[in-house]
This record gives sequence, C-alpha cells and structure tokens, in this order.
Amino acid sequence: MEKYYDVHNHLFNKNFLAKELLYRMIKELKKLLNIHKERGLDRGPDRGLKNVITSLRRFIKAIRVFRRKNSTAVYEELNKTYQGEFILTPLTFDLTYCFAPSAERDMDETPRSIAKEAFEDEMKTMFEDIEQEVRSLSRDFNPGAEESDDNLWKEYLAEKNRFMEESRDFQEPEEEREPESDTRGLFKRRTEFDGWNEQIRQIEDLKKHPEYKDMVFPFLAIDPRRKNITEYAMNNVGKGKLFVGIKLYCPTGYSPTDPVLFGPEGERGGIYSFCEDNGIPVTTHNSDGGFATLAKEVKVTGLIQVNGKLHQLNDEMLKFSTAIHHKNAIYERALTLNHPLLWEKVAEKYPNLLLNLAHFGGGSQLKLALENPDNKNLWTNKIIDLMKDNRYKVYTDVSCFTDFDIIDKLLASPVYPEIKPRILYGSDYTLLLLFEDNFEENVRQFKEKFGADFDVIARKNPKEFLKHVI
Repeated sequence: MEKYYDVHNHLFNKNFLAKELLYRMIKELKKLLNIHKERGLDRGPDRGLKNVITSLRRFIKAIRVFRRKNSTAVYEELNKTYQGEFILTPLTFDLTYCFAPSAERDMDETPRSIAKEAFEDEMKTMFEDIEQEVRSLSRDFNPGAEESDDNLWKEYLAEKNRFMEESRDFQEPEEEREPESDTRGLFKRRTEFDGWNEQIRQIEDLKKHPEYKDMVFPFLAIDPRRKNITEYAMNNVGKGKLFVGIKLYCPTGYSPTDPVLFGPEGERGGIYSFCEDNGIPVTTHNSDGGFATLAKEVKVTGLIQVNGKLHQLNDEMLKFSTAIHHKNAIYERALTLNHPLLWEKVAEKYPNLLLNLAHFGGGSQLKLALENPDNKNLWTNKIIDLMKDNRYKVYTDVSCFTDFDIIDKLLASPVYPEIKPRILYGSDYTLLLLFEDNFEENVRQFKEKFGADFDVIARKNPKEFLKHVI
C-alpha cells in the first residue's frame, strides 16, 4: 500500500534541546495555572491540582521518550504506532539565539545559552505559584483539611518529585564530542549550551540507517543569525541531499523578511529564492504559541507587524512590551514576528515557493476563525485567504491538534472543501507528547475524523508539497 506522510514531526533526544524541552514543559504548566487563576478558582483548588498532576504525569512519559539514546531510537518509538506506514519529514530546530542572553546579531560562534537558568527560574516560580494556590488542601498548612484533600496534596508532591528526578538527567552537562567530519554542522566543537552539531549528527546517522533511510527526509532548521547558514543550506538541502526542506521559527527573534531569507529589497535572492528555484519546501511555525525569544529586545532587519500594520526595521532594536515570564509574552512575539501578514509579503515576492504555515495558526485561532469566517483580520482567516489564492502555493498543517471538536468544526465548515487541497497531516511528535496522553489514539482520531479525506491530507497533498525533493 502507498505510504502516508507525516510532514511535521521532531525526533529530539536528551543530547540536544534537552533544557529547551524542559523549559517548554514548564511554560505549558504555567499556562494551565494562569487559566485556572483567571477562572477565579471556580472549580476549586482540588480540580486545579488534579490538572497539574495529570500534566506532570504526561510530562514524565514525554521525558522518557526524549531520553532515548538518539534520534534513531526516538524514530523507532514513533514507529511503534506508525508501523512503517508513514514517511516522515523530521524538522530540526535551531533555538540557539532564542535562549541567547544577547539581542545582538553578531555574537560569538558559541553563544552561551540561558536555557538552563530559564528552566530553573520558571520551574521555581511555577511550583511556588501552584503551592500558594492549593496549599490549603494540605493538613501541614491547614489542619482542618479533608483527608481526601490532604491525600491529593501528597499525590502532587510525589509526582513533583518524580518529575524532578526524571528531568535531572536532562540537566547534566552534555558530553562534548568532536565532529567526525566537516559536514556535520557549523561549529567545530559543541559546548554544554549548544546541541546543534549533535542534532545534525543524529539526523545524519538516521538518514544512513539501512532500514530507515527511505522513510525519513529531514528539514534543516535555519536561523538567519547563524553564521554561514546560507552556504551550508545550499550545500546540504535539496533532492538527494541530507535535508530536503527548510524549517523556520521566526518568534525566536527574526523577521520572515530578513535579508538572509528574503533577499535584497526589490530583488530576488536569499534562501527563499534558492528554495523557489529548486522546488524546496519551506515549513514555518505559524501559531500564537510555542517557543519565543527570551530577550526583551532583539535586533531585527525586516518587516514586523504591529496592530495590523507592517513596519520595516533596518538593523534596529525591537523592544517588546512584555518580559518572557509574562503570560502574554509568547503571543506578543508571535504577533510581531510571525503574523500571516508578514508571510503574505513572502508569498507575493516568491509566488512559487512551496510554503507550509504550520499549525493552522493554532487550535484557538482556528476555532475563532471558523466561528467568525467574515472577520478577515483574524490570524487563521489570513492563512485561509493565502491558501485560497491560486497565485500562491501556501499550505497549512494540522500538527499538534488534540481538540477534535475543532477538527469537527473545520470539516463541517463551508470553507473546508475549498482549502482541502492545501491541508497537510502532521503529528508534531515529539512535542505533541506535552499535550497528548495517547499518541496512538491521536492518530486513530485523525483517520476517523477525516475518513476518506485522510488520504488527501496524508498522501495526495504531501506528495504535491514534496514532489520536487522526494
């Protein structure tokens, strides 16, 4: 039988992006806590603590997957569900500058990440916030607490300790390794704070695996601030090369129209020109959540979006109104650096660029758009307009979706038949494990909900998206 495609997945392991993944977990727990607070604890502190316990247990299971010895082992874990039925396009990450302490573009080749410090700070404040809200359940703080509440508190402490124990392995310094060849990355030597070379090495090993080499076609993560990245991409991305596509993540601190990507003003050039000329697909994170730069200000060249209008910055400092610990910080950075209005400018200049605006804007944005189809200012409605415009080759994917009520709304919407040829299936594994307790059930739900159209989004459309490189 012809294979399916999962066009959005990650094969991270503890030897790279370990601290960054832990940081992402803690941000999700803090988001849950903020939602709980905004509801005025109307469901009671016991309900809130039960949700925290459930999340901690899910994260512990995710950590155990992340702890696999390498990306090949993570692929094998994923394949327990896929059973060889899916071709994967693993997306790599470059979060070096996201966690860098400086906003400057020109930094040393091995900038010291603050991921470890960020994780520890976020974790400390998060557990303090949780315990401040729910300590009344404990007889240690409230002698009159019910026995069932006190038992719930003890259950929480046990899961917290398990989480701390499981995550400890991620916080150990990474083993330094000299690259075996000059093709395995851009740095001569890895450091404790940069797993870039290790990520490339593991992807290369997976791609060379005799059983899996025809099942995985990786995408190279590009951050325009990384030195020599254009040369590296042109040498290593394309049909028959280690990478077949490009992955971008603009909220980490750069504009979609950065000259390294967009080329000179009024002229073709840069990464997009290279991709358009060679049929190389580009997948970009495009939701209102996820990772975002920890810096309060970043130096940007390119367009930004503010209040529905685009502004050009030329090697200028972009100052955010919120610090990264603020609950709206990631949303602000996404709006400013990753809004579909910015990607419209990319599509206009490079109409034949195969562009996947991943995540459909995110579940909450998709829900809002489906409920308000006439509001063209909404994030996902902008994506839909780009997908419907036949001048462009803009796609989206449904990766990292766990709320299938929203999928039901999408399938029942009048716009679905019109945009169906531009929707791609993606899982977002392993990051999906932060939100989903049962990956196998998630895949089953997608197949059931889409029915015969699962062949469209997981076979026909991905083959079109990848036709020049696979």
